[in-house]
Amino acid sequence: MKEKLGNYVQRFGAYNTIRKSVHVVLRTLGKVHFRKIKAIFYFKSSNLILGRHVKIHGIANRITMGKCNNIYDYSIFHFNSECHFETGDHVIFSYHVLVTCEHDIRIGNYVQIGEFTSIRDSTHNYSVEGNMMGSEDKKAPIRIGNNVWIGRGCLICEGAIIEDGVVVGANSVVKGRLLKDTIYAGAPAKAIKSRLRN
Repeated sequence: MKEKLGNYVQRFGAYNTIRKSVHVVLRTLGKVHFRKIKAIFYFKSSNLILGRHVKIHGIANRITMGKCNNIYDYSIFHFNSECHFETGDHVIFSYHVLVTCEHDIRIGNYVQIGEFTSIRDSTHNYSVEGNMMGSEDKKAPIRIGNNVWIGRGCLICEGAIIEDGVVVGANSVVKGRLLKDTIYAGAPAKAIKSRLRN
């Protein structure tokens, strides 16, 4: 057993060995309790409702989750240990949502994020100098305001700013600033109409 543990530490490092050990212990506590403990361990939130088979890669040291947040089944979160991830209250991440936080993502209150949506604050550097595969990613913060509805299958790109009251239609690609109380759709997302009554 000692030799097996020593090989694991040598292969994956002490940090990942500790994480693996905690993971194994949490797994033995049962699935429902495991999800609750997982929510506290990874998201620092005791009132987060965490669905089945939610995957979390990495540990975000600067993470703040509001009240009554819900992460549905099969969602995936990638965190850089130096990133800043923050949500307000009453945020829903629907089924199969993917969040990649390498830098800084902040989400307001009463936000609905549709299934299969991807939120990424980094992208590959595709300049012509050198190989794209080995180049460092480009990063920019993402801001999502209050009372926002993001439809199914959207891509929220690095640097996106979604102001309060915005609705984003299904399968849209969001880059840049979306102005408040407006409905957007398309790839790239364009303003369709205002939500304000005339």
